[in-house]
Amino acid sequence: MNAVGWPFEPVLGREGAATDWVALHGPVITPTQHAVFAELRRAGMRFVGVTSYRDFPRADARDGLDYEATCEAWCHCFREPARHLGGTALRALLSASDFTDPAWVARAAASAPPGSAFDVVYVGANEPWQQGPKGWVRAARCLPALCRAQGWHALVVGRADATFPEQDGMTFRAGMPWRELLGAIARARLLFAPNADDPSPRVLAEALCLDIPVLVQREILGGWKYVGPYSGAFFDDVHDVALVAAGLVHEALAPRAWFRANFGPAVSGRRLAALLAPLDRTLREVEPQLSPAGPPAPPAA
Repeated sequence: MNAVGWPFEPVLGREGAATDWVALHGPVITPTQHAVFAELRRAGMRFVGVTSYRDFPRADARDGLDYEATCEAWCHCFREPARHLGGTALRALLSASDFTDPAWVARAAASAPPGSAFDVVYVGANEPWQQGPKGWVRAARCLPALCRAQGWHALVVGRADATFPEQDGMTFRAGMPWRELLGAIARARLLFAPNADDPSPRVLAEALCLDIPVLVQREILGGWKYVGPYSGAFFDDVHDVALVAAGLVHEALAPRAWFRANFGPAVSGRRLAALLAPLDRTLREVEPQLSPAGPPAPPAA
């Protein structure tokens, strides 16, 4: 059956064939979500957890559900998974963003309308509950310093506010269509990610698919695995961001080739199969998939 809406996503087999598995991306909170959850369980669906928050799963969740008992396996984004996941369930370092398809992203970016070119792109947010994981406060410190040092112009996807006000070298957009955003990233020198409590920002994978390196805050919760000698670099804060960025744009990098070699639908599908095959023999010869577009969007807080 097809799971409908956040936090559920069907795990698909070859050519989109249905499987008995559903990815669970977050807590089940609303009455509608509880109804869908009950329907899935009545249908005999099995659950693989996908970590989307620092506190998912957690024993004292407000919904009262035991996710570690419900999910037979876990795809996680953590450096130290034992700090966040208990129990004995199978687990793998595997994120929904790992399934991003470079060819699909490149086609989407190529179909975007022409737009202005920016040296650096930062995907922030408008609402405080979203700004925290996106590193809005750190961005307000670091991005202007970076642009002043390099003489760059930045695109900030987010509404200027008292924390991060309008200023020279910054163009703020409260929101952008996805293809237009990809087009802007494809024309940039790098993607700036000051994100902190972010599980695995899909925009990091999309930038790499567009052959754009990533500049990532060192303590990011997830997505740190996308940073390597061929794909990008870490920075700490305002004291080193400009220096790291300057070095990054002069390196001979290959972000797209590196991502294709290490992630994408085929590679990540094999990893998901390796995780679930001990629990389900039908997946041993299949590369199960999550959507390259990512899970359904969570409801606004």
